[in-house]
Amino acid sequence: MANKISTKNMVITALLIAFGIIIPTAFGFLRVVLPPAFTATLTAHVPIFIAMFISPMSAIFTAIGTAIGFLFAGLDMVVVVRAASHIVFAIVGAYMIKNKSGIILPGIITAILHALLEAIVVYLFLALGWSTSSEAFFNVAFYTTGIGTLMHHAVDYIIAIILVKGLSKAGAL
Repeated sequence: MANKISTKNMVITALLIAFGIIIPTAFGFLRVVLPPAFTATLTAHVPIFIAMFISPMSAIFTAIGTAIGFLFAGLDMVVVVRAASHIVFAIVGAYMIKNKSGIILPGIITAILHALLEAIVVYLFLALGWSTSSEAFFNVAFYTTGIGTLMHHAVDYIIAIILVKGLSKAGAL
């Protein structure tokens, strides 16, 4: 039997997808760019993190929406593919939250998974020549992406937890 999705959760997910598209397209001033492959747009992960507290399907669709947002923002494909990799950590985090793993453990596990996946994307783009770089710059890009993603994830996760607590208290989640 299929899970029923409430209209409320469907609407919230749609709003999170909209935010996931708007943040990278309209709030570019919140973006830090370290060529060739690292960018960090403050709050870009917040809609995904909030969606993880709704359901795995909400997290998946919101992650897809944020990847579309980065595509619409006209960023390099390496950035768009990095955003698409968020689907994986969103699924893992949503299932951990659904299985009552608390809020700290999913944050840690998803941060590690997030950084690893983004570093792999950068590695593949540079190794396959889809993005150019010297070998020394390659190593810097790889490690910058991994470490930078861990820090960016932590900041956005904290923002999301604060919002989730407030939205839950207000009865919105």
